[in-house]
Amino acid sequence: MLTDSLRQTVEEIDTIIRKELWFDFEVWSYDRNKLIIAGGKDLMYSHQLEIIFENVFYYSGVFAEWKSNTQHPAFIIPSNEPELNLKHEIIQGYQLFSFVTEDFKNNIIIAAESVSYNLKNTLHYLIENER
Repeated sequence: MLTDSLRQTVEEIDTIIRKELWFDFEVWSYDRNKLIIAGGKDLMYSHQLEIIFENVFYYSGVFAEWKSNTQHPAFIIPSNEPELNLKHEIIQGYQLFSFVTEDFKNNIIIAAESVSYNLKNTLHYLIENER
């Protein structure tokens, strides 16, 4: 069910993404019912944003890297949600979220109970003498 808090979280995430000239994403991890999408300007070395979906029911999209146009909304609650719920057989109690992709015909669709985010620079390599 869409709450004001959930809508606000989606708007905050989209605002973070749209502050940049470009933004790339990839599936960072999936563990049981928790999906983490990593986002940043150069995913080869690090990511700056983690979007965390809890109690995931459905995922439709690529697992490899995708891009979103930051001049337009990039992370949204789809306006045609009832239609998508029927098309993808989403059961009641899950919220649909969507990443608007730049290079693919279809957007990324996720059905989950909740979404949150972390802003932290996560390196994709070890710093010398770190461990």
